[in-house]
Amino acid sequence: MKILAVDDDPNILQLLIEVLRAGGFTNLLACPSAKEALKVISHVDVPFDCFLLDIQMNDMDGIELTSKIRALDAYRKTPILMMTAMSERSYIDRAFTAGASDYITKPFAIVDIHSRLRLIQSLINERRQMEDCNPTLQATSPSSIVTAADLERRFLLQDIDGFVDYLALENYLFQISHASLFGTIAFGVVVQEMTSVFRSSSLFEFEAALIDFAEAISDCLKPQSFLAAHAGGGHFVCVLSKCHDFDPEKFEQHLTETLKELDLHFCDGRGVSLRAVVGDSVSLHLKSPRGLANSLIQALHNAEAEAENPRSKRRAPPSPLTRLFGFVSA
Repeated sequence: MKILAVDDDPNILQLLIEVLRAGGFTNLLACPSAKEALKVISHVDVPFDCFLLDIQMNDMDGIELTSKIRALDAYRKTPILMMTAMSERSYIDRAFTAGASDYITKPFAIVDIHSRLRLIQSLINERRQMEDCNPTLQATSPSSIVTAADLERRFLLQDIDGFVDYLALENYLFQISHASLFGTIAFGVVVQEMTSVFRSSSLFEFEAALIDFAEAISDCLKPQSFLAAHAGGGHFVCVLSKCHDFDPEKFEQHLTETLKELDLHFCDGRGVSLRAVVGDSVSLHLKSPRGLANSLIQALHNAEAEAENPRSKRRAPPSPLTRLFGFVSA
């Protein structure tokens, strides 16, 4: 795994190099500034597999550097690990919004760095195996038919405001203190029958539909503070901060209206008529790390349950006998 580490403190940078080499990560380069890092990135023949970035640097901070790296086609999915002394939530929010994959605060534990990098290495290996099975030219061809694997995998929609990779969303939650999670909720959105409708379509059409739905979700959540991710198929999960009165029914109505305005179509001109369902929210306050990951899953389950048993059915209008005599007829 080829690594680029960037930190303007020469002592920290040298320590980081020694720590990485001790863990067997010897294929690495180090840069003392963000600007120099961008020069190195632009001139390498073999792209980097991972970036380790400090946030506080003089010429350009690590968050801005993250945004510039993500703007490069070759590095849209490359893991970016922030290693910084900045533990305030505002920095964490900005880093993940810019495209960070993970976040470690200084002073860092050597074992923690090694474990995170080994996880990144395994994810890279897995991605390469998938790419070998699904060549890039075929995958990006507008005429290629969407596969069952495509319908289940999580797409990276980072060009849409507030959207990050699903694993990055989990890592983001792990970095937030319990106190900062007060008022933070998660909720799921399920686009009903999306996989069945697009099963015989092109991959291009499926990705375009995902982008349209994600943009609609993002537009409906603005200007609130949020992060969201695609969770596979027609599933999306959102994390909303400083929210004490989230109404899933109102949000669903807003989302439905927004989707109607988009007027979605297949490439052949046929209209795309799909309904997005919003599940009940899950509070993230006082959750353990495992509880936070499970809360995202629970939020998705809530949306699936809502799709199977809508609120409108659960609130069926009372019968005439109920209205007359105040009891439910048998």
